[in-house]
Amino acid sequence: MPELNSYEIRLHQPLKTNQIMKMYKCISKHGCDIYLHQNHLIADGGHLPKLLSFFLFVDLDEPILMIIDGENVGTAYDEIQNCWKENLVSTNCRRKYTESMINSNTSIMV
Repeated sequence: MPELNSYEIRLHQPLKTNQIMKMYKCISKHGCDIYLHQNHLIADGGHLPKLLSFFLFVDLDEPILMIIDGENVGTAYDEIQNCWKENLVSTNCRRKYTESMINSNTSIMV
C-alpha cells in the first residue's frame, strides 16, 4: 500500500561516497521516491548527481528532512538508516500518511 513518511535526520559527520551510493541503490531497489531538504538545498534521491551535490553542501548543524513516498516505505527507510548508522546523531519520524489519508486531504504537512 502506498505511504508517504517524513523523517528528521541529524548527522555528526558527512556521509562517505560509498554510503551515498548505497542509499541510491536502495532507492532504486525499493522503487520509492525520496526527497531530501535542508534550508535552501533540495535533492531528488533518484538522481545520483543531485544526491551527491546535496551531501556536498549539507550543513551538519541543521537537520535534514527526508520524505519517502511509495510502497514499503518503512523497509526502505530502515535500510537507508542502516547505511548511515555510524554518521547518525538522531533520527525521528515526523509524519506518516497512508494512501487513504493522502487521498482524503487536499494538502498534507511533511
